[in-house]
Amino acid sequence: MPITTFDLAKKLDIAPEAVTLHAMDLDFEIPEDDMIPDEIASEIEKIELGSDLAQTEHEIEAELDREIIEAQQKRTAGSQKKVEKKKDKKVEPIVEEVLIVKTDDGTIILPEELTVRELAIKIGKPIPIVLVKLKANGIIANLKENIDYETAAILAEELGIKVKKETSELSGEDLFRGNLKDLLADEETEHLQKRPPVISVMGHVDHGKTSILDFIRKEKVADDEAGGITQRIGAYQITVGKDKMTFLDTPGHEAFTAMRARGARATDIAILVVAATEGLKPQSVEAIAHAREAGIPVIVAINKMDLDGANPDLVKGQLAENELTPEDWSGDTPCVPVSAKTGEGIEKLLDTIKIVAELQELKANPNRSAIATVIESSLDQKSGVSATVLVNTGTLRKSDSFVIYDQNGRIRSMKNHAGEFLTEAKPSVPVQISGISKLPRVGDLLQVVKSDKIARKKAEEVAGISHEDKLSQGKKASLAMLKSRIAEGKLHQLKVIVKADQDGTREAILSEIAKCRTDESFAKVVHSGVGEVTESDVLLASAGDTVLIAFDVAVPGRIKKLAEKEGVEILEFSVIYHLTEKINDILLGVMEEQETEEILGSFVIKAVFASNKKMAVLGGNVTAGKIQAKLPFRLFREADVEVEAPNPPEGEERAKNTITKEEQLISEGKVDSVQIGQKVEHEIGEGSECGMKVKHKELQFEPGDRIEIYRVKKK
Repeated sequence: MPITTFDLAKKLDIAPEAVTLHAMDLDFEIPEDDMIPDEIASEIEKIELGSDLAQTEHEIEAELDREIIEAQQKRTAGSQKKVEKKKDKKVEPIVEEVLIVKTDDGTIILPEELTVRELAIKIGKPIPIVLVKLKANGIIANLKENIDYETAAILAEELGIKVKKETSELSGEDLFRGNLKDLLADEETEHLQKRPPVISVMGHVDHGKTSILDFIRKEKVADDEAGGITQRIGAYQITVGKDKMTFLDTPGHEAFTAMRARGARATDIAILVVAATEGLKPQSVEAIAHAREAGIPVIVAINKMDLDGANPDLVKGQLAENELTPEDWSGDTPCVPVSAKTGEGIEKLLDTIKIVAELQELKANPNRSAIATVIESSLDQKSGVSATVLVNTGTLRKSDSFVIYDQNGRIRSMKNHAGEFLTEAKPSVPVQISGISKLPRVGDLLQVVKSDKIARKKAEEVAGISHEDKLSQGKKASLAMLKSRIAEGKLHQLKVIVKADQDGTREAILSEIAKCRTDESFAKVVHSGVGEVTESDVLLASAGDTVLIAFDVAVPGRIKKLAEKEGVEILEFSVIYHLTEKINDILLGVMEEQETEEILGSFVIKAVFASNKKMAVLGGNVTAGKIQAKLPFRLFREADVEVEAPNPPEGEERAKNTITKEEQLISEGKVDSVQIGQKVEHEIGEGSECGMKVKHKELQFEPGDRIEIYRVKKK
């Protein structure tokens, strides 16, 4: 493509007059439109780059010679006779094929990291030119050396080439938050192919959910695969006609929601199993709420139709009351009468799944780096840590480098539900993988990356984000964020979960919450029930933009801890007016005072002079910042921590675990006074040796412990 004199001068970092002189030397007269043809511009580049280019070409030749020698040595190692017979035969180095991907407008797609050779091929420029440009930017590299996208983009821009970063890889923030939905929405449509649906089966514990799954497994898996299911891996795939379906064999909607709470869209269709003899139960209603919040279609399997007293109309009426109107009642919820015992209706249920899946047009791109969702994980004394993952997009392969949350590794093996070893798994295929160092959480995302180096980098990035997130988490962080988003106009619907002491109170609360609204926002109850707050309630709330209200009901300690961990706000009330007042404040974006923490300094204990159950007198040094009286503190102590050795390459022995020192939080207390010698001070600065009197609750202090003094501010 022709280039102007000015642009060529800028590209070569020379004056436009110099370009004109070079053109004259080449017997080329620059036309009135100031455009220089490609071949002339290329010759001017060679003249200007001069010795650097020649030197770089010489270095490349030397490097290629080394590659040939290394390849020859590897092929002839341990066989001297073969070397003598074939010593004159030229050995060519093995060159990997480089895939070039472009957008419709010609923009070249580059990965997060690539070698110099790959970059040169992708952008269509000679390797010497690329190396010289890198050198001009202060980077000395060889053909095999990796450079990151940012460096490649700068170089490409200097060469007048449009590039774009591959959007297929999750950032550290995406991995931490489980942000899969946005990534899958950005997939290039021309690369998408049909994939099997993924189905979760939910419902009340005694309504036959497991029996239906067992019947489907027996009929559709064992007959099709040698040996049937030889191990439980949390998911399995069946074949119905020419189509495949993947079923998640999880403990129920708790696991389903645990995945969704971390942003994982692991399920396409929910099957709600309801006994025709009993109708909906509280757990059934919870399952409906979970599926509705996930935004996925629900198929109702009305089970136990073989029993006397089966009443499918009772079930349909209850479904309609919960906003799931059956198709034969002019609604859009398929209801299929079945019997897990006799097999009645199972084929129709599978056919219904096929129809619903076809309407959804489920697709994924198998020709990209894989992203998968952790379905379950386990630890075995013999085989170590393993995890069942469901491939969301791309193709997962043995030996792939990957990152899961804050850990990285390489896939050593993959098995399907039949216990067969696989070399690859395409979208919607569940597999059990090994090569993991610690147990991942249900719903964590697995991202395949190009190298172990990138995997480690991403894992470290997630670990850093996780650490910062823990430091910044406060009791009111979730509620404050909701208020802020409503005030900024970014959130218009506040989701509410209500748990009340009795049904009459619950209905009164729902009626009052329905009245809570402003011109731009409103409150909507997504689930309600009677009784204490449960783990399922917290998980449903953690899926996003939801507050959990406990009205005159107990909130167990373990539930409070889970809510704090998941960032869920539990609001406890005993007066309905106070409840609605709080909801209205949230909708109006009324901000409460927020607490922030400031670390003032550190004090290392050298001696413990006196100590009882409530007070202690300590001596030591101020090692950082400053210390003040009447402020809270945290006590830290070093402890031996076993660090697990990283996974070795396949075929090598695992190294022994190492022991390292790590500071651990022991407890908290309050500084009563500080002094130097006999003089009581208000504040003592860094580097001073001093004494400290502290208040505490049955703490044991030891020399070497570190006391961190902090101050809480309200703003």
